Amino acid sequence: GGGLRGSASHSRGPSDPAHDGRRGGQRAAPVIKKFDLFDHFEDATGGGTIFHGIPHGWGQRIAASVTAGATSGSETGTVSTEVLPIDPLSCPMVEEWLSSLRPSPAQLQAGADFIGSAELKANPECLMRCIGEVSASKMLGDKAVPPPGEDEAADSAWMFLANNLQLFAQGADDVVAAAPEDRKEDVATLLAKLFTPRGILFHLRGLARELWRAAREAPHPTAGGSAMDVDAGGGSINWSACWAWDRHIGKEPFSEVGIVGDTLLSAVAMLVRRGLLENWRETVCPIDQHRDYFEEGGTVKWVSIHPCMHWACARCAKKWKVWCREKREGRFTCPVYNGEIAFTMPAFRPE
Repeated sequence: GGGLRGSASHSRGPSDPAHDGRRGGQRAAPVIKKFDLFDHFEDATGGGTIFHGIPHGWGQRIAASVTAGATSGSETGTVSTEVLPIDPLSCPMVEEWLSSLRPSPAQLQAGADFIGSAELKANPECLMRCIGEVSASKMLGDKAVPPPGEDEAADSAWMFLANNLQLFAQGADDVVAAAPEDRKEDVATLLAKLFTPRGILFHLRGLARELWRAAREAPHPTAGGSAMDVDAGGGSINWSACWAWDRHIGKEPFSEVGIVGDTLLSAVAMLVRRGLLENWRETVCPIDQHRDYFEEGGTVKWVSIHPCMHWACARCAKKWKVWCREKREGRFTCPVYNGEIAFTMPAFRPE
């Protein structure tokens, strides 16, 4: 499905400029030593040069950063051939940074309770969701696997981002503009560090690797957890931790974890659109088997079912509730696994 607060295009993270389609689905080279400066600029309609249509603010700052780095050989403009095979999780500085972002053991264990809570029902924007996915954070982690150096296609995708920082320029301007006044400076500083090759390859990919790891770690014993759930593929998944991360990223949109999480969601969406990462999972309504895969005529409104986090198209979910009231004496159950439904929350996929 498309990522959200409603969908990938509705994420509060930096977005993919609609006019940037020149690379299409082509794969970037596995190792790129220098930035191609000419690819970062284009002629303005009225003459002169602009930075992908953004003649002010963050667009200019990112352009200047890339230009200065490429001419001086600094880490901002150069991706070393030694950087790529290093797993971010093996770097002490990245691990220390990730430890500052993690939910506490108690919060990780409480994710399962939150997913069906009155708090979430009243504040649906506090959860990062992805249409068709049981957990958005698990999906982001899965798409970042395997570790660097083990899969050329995945490494090429991340190198493409590190070599094309201009893709984040417009969205970065929007994020700074939308931030509360008391957060603007901090947000701008964070984005300045994030939108460098090192920020992309170590910090952004590091968060993706952390999300993959969290989904597979056993619950912390001091938090009262012991059991692991099983996903559709038969693997052991800590869904409570996944949902805790979904909440952690979604709850405070202009916190550090909120901005980096939203940026990761936008980055994955960019790579999927270009064919550099595996496409979104096809979403199938469990009630009428309607298949929605960004095709013409597909539904544009879905609902997540709580607390199980299965999905159904909104039209069918409404009819299903009426059927349950008539045929099951008002017992409103999930059409996938027959568990009680506490509530549903809408999510819109762009046409």
